[in-house]
Amino acid sequence: MKNRMSSIPFNIRKDNNKKKLIGKAGEDRVAGHLKADGWKILERNFRYHKKEVDIIACKDDIITFVEVKTRKSVEFGLGLEAVDKHKRKNILGVARYYIELKKLHDFNVRFDVASIYRTSFLYIEDAFQA
Repeated sequence: MKNRMSSIPFNIRKDNNKKKLIGKAGEDRVAGHLKADGWKILERNFRYHKKEVDIIACKDDIITFVEVKTRKSVEFGLGLEAVDKHKRKNILGVARYYIELKKLHDFNVRFDVASIYRTSFLYIEDAFQA
């Protein structure tokens, strides 16, 4: 039986690793921004089924679920544009599960999006509603 991985060109696997590193660097940048602004990072890359939220943070009586989109090119649009209806639905599902799991019903909930492209950094509070 042939190893399936060997049929994937090495440069594609290398590109996937590079994308993960770029994404992690963006998430690190956003987490640092939130911490500097007084937020406590509760979770990073929290998964529920096959869905994920990049950062979950709290400050005072607010819990925010943050989607981070980092781009090395704008060929396919800015990161913000990638948070479409489907992605928002996934984030909402993870948020509902997390709130129930951690019994955080007394918190006000917010959904933020961070878009990073090279040195530009755009952080949008209340980017969408539940």
